Amino acid sequence: MDIKILDSNDFLSFKKIRLFALKNDPMAFGSSYAEESQKTDSYFKNKIKQERNKFTIGFFESDHLVNIASFTQQNNLKEQHKGEITSVYCLNNYRNQGLTKKILTILLDKAFLIPELKILKIAVLSENEPAKKLYSSLGFKKYGQELYSLFDGEKYYDEDLMYIDYEAFITQRNLISSVK
Repeated sequence: MDIKILDSNDFLSFKKIRLFALKNDPMAFGSSYAEESQKTDSYFKNKIKQERNKFTIGFFESDHLVNIASFTQQNNLKEQHKGEITSVYCLNNYRNQGLTKKILTILLDKAFLIPELKILKIAVLSENEPAKKLYSSLGFKKYGQELYSLFDGEKYYDEDLMYIDYEAFITQRNLISSVK
């Protein structure tokens, strides 16, 4: 297995897992399969275009992308201290093996190398207990809830809003290091 930061050469693998995720776990994302299946290849290349303040990490088994997570730092001057984690997804048969925790740990390590970054946020479906438990184990804390955040045409879903700040990240990393 190989973990790497995705680049434009990986766009077909990214497109495949992204569309699969949108089709099979539609409530895990704000976007939809119907919307993104109509997008061009350049759209998917741009989504994983690596920049100083934007990147996507992927976990490959052979040439098969099985797990992803994306980071984007806010661009405007007054919000550059904030970033967001999105598009977290792991194929079903690779879940409960620690892969997502591993790529999120790498993502946090890389993101917090950006000097002005002080806080990372993530939104998670309120009923997604396994994801909330994972994020909490990494040091994320709930700070709010967005009611009626997503709508699938029949039902509204709430999202929990979670964050980790730089100090909590360092404390969590030190705790993990001391246990090893």
